[in-house]
Amino acid sequence: MRVPLYEVDLGQAVYHGNYFHLLELGREAFLRDLGYPYRHFMAQQLHLTIVEASCSYRRPLLYDDLIEVHTRIDGWRSRSLTFSQAITRNEGPNGRVLCTEATLKMVCVRFSGQPTLLPPEFVDILKDSSGVPQR
Repeated sequence: MRVPLYEVDLGQAVYHGNYFHLLELGREAFLRDLGYPYRHFMAQQLHLTIVEASCSYRRPLLYDDLIEVHTRIDGWRSRSLTFSQAITRNEGPNGRVLCTEATLKMVCVRFSGQPTLLPPEFVDILKDSSGVPQR
């Protein structure tokens, strides 16, 4: 994807808080590719809420940069997931450069606000996916 104009500040770089918009797009695409789009959570009146986040800003992202958001699940428990994400920028013949790394711990929550178990169908997908450890 390309960094959109609405994500940059007056210095023409992505504002630090807006990196989380890009990371969200990456998580949504990851879940879709995994076979469990986020709308499946919402159809059950569930969502994944961030309870802890850390982000390392290594290099700035600028308007119109061609970027990739890489996403994986580092581990999961009955009610929670840990996502690791990286944003890289295409630097042409020099390849890709790491710009941002983030770790997000998320808990499955009912629309009422009560923490709950991850949906069984989603857990089955996690169990069948190689490289997604249960913790």
